[in-house]
Amino acid sequence: MTNQLRKGVETLKLFYINRLIESGLYNASDDDLYSLTLSELQIIFKKTFPQKNTLNTEST
Repeated sequence: MTNQLRKGVETLKLFYINRLIESGLYNASDDDLYSLTLSELQIIFKKTFPQKNTLNTEST
């Protein structure tokens, strides 16, 4: 179970790192990006790609 959790965390970290690199804001050679924790990557990702409110709040 522990190995599965570790693998899941590493997969998520790589997802966030790759998306941030694809955005052009970070370089693939930026070692600092790879040393961040999952939580730190999530914060940077949310600031870089803010979610738009997709719920329709207008009443008809």
